[in-house]
Amino acid sequence: MGITLNPRKGCWINYQLRLNGITQAAVAQKAGCNNRTVSDFLRGRKNSERVKKALAETLGYPSFDALIATSRGHDGGTA
Repeated sequence: MGITLNPRKGCWINYQLRLNGITQAAVAQKAGCNNRTVSDFLRGRKNSERVKKALAETLGYPSFDALIATSRGHDGGTA
């Protein structure tokens, strides 16, 4: 099922959402889940392929891996 985020990566992604005026609720709606699932994912408590896909699409990345690759230059690089 892939990687589960560490809190630092989740914080960076949440920051990117805020910079772009996107709420976790909007990501949840796109992913077809509830806000709690998105929040838990960003805190590294839960893994969700639907949330990964919704985050990447919402932030304009071709994949979640591409989103994570972008974050590597900002926090030292581990997923």
